[in-house]
Amino acid sequence: MAFIINGAHIGDDVVEDEFESLKEHYQRLGEVVCCDRDVELRTYAKENVVNRTLLEQESVKRFGEIDDATVEARFEALKEEHGGDQNFYDNTGFNRGDRNVILAKLKSSLTIDRLLEAEVTVPDQATEEELERYYQENLPRFLGEEEVRVSQIFIEPSSHEAAREAYLALRALRKELLAGKDFDEAAREHGPDEDREIDLGWMKQGQTMPEVEAITFSMEVGEISPIVATHYGFHLFKVTDRKEAKPIPRAEIPGLAETYLGERRAMGIADLIDRIKSHSTVEEIEESHAATGH
Repeated sequence: MAFIINGAHIGDDVVEDEFESLKEHYQRLGEVVCCDRDVELRTYAKENVVNRTLLEQESVKRFGEIDDATVEARFEALKEEHGGDQNFYDNTGFNRGDRNVILAKLKSSLTIDRLLEAEVTVPDQATEEELERYYQENLPRFLGEEEVRVSQIFIEPSSHEAAREAYLALRALRKELLAGKDFDEAAREHGPDEDREIDLGWMKQGQTMPEVEAITFSMEVGEISPIVATHYGFHLFKVTDRKEAKPIPRAEIPGLAETYLGERRAMGIADLIDRIKSHSTVEEIEESHAATGH
């Protein structure tokens, strides 16, 4: 899809480039960006292209075009910041043939930055009152980790035939446990040796096998699990205690002030874009229509 933004044609190649850049960005963050996220990422790409175009147009309308010499100077300064010409290309993934692309991106960035500097004012530091209000309003975002304390009964079968016997034994034992049999006593009776660990201690999410975590963190204190099969063997679990997630003290949250100021800046940019959109025209069209003028 292409756009006509305040009379300017923005081709679908621009949206496609933005889409590919977003995929690369999320991949670098370690996220899965398979085809099932294409619709989501294309929506982001369209929004980014429209917003960037509106900001560029508004900046040029107010301040004029950024001249080529300024863009070139910024490019040279950027290479110096990376430690030289070769380091810049090594660090960014660009190659020397991408010079025009790099200059175009820099021009866009300089154009938008000039407008944001004039319109979006964020202080260098946040006050204690601002940080406390931000912390209180966003407590669910600053919760510590939930923990459960778990005991287990474990049987490790020595063969395929023994696996069925182990399963049947645990199934019968679970009925006894549900009828009131003491869990620790049952664990000592059915463990393969006297040193078998019964109390697994406190666990946080991400510290154990996913199949164990899915069961134990969904259980109530005192509850007996169904039989859980892992590559080690068969388990019965009992949650013996639980620590609910509690807010982390504000002083212990790293980078809270930076996060607050960053979000405040993002809100200012979003407000600016909304104001620009209120007197702009944005039309999404088929690229073929844009090419033919229909």
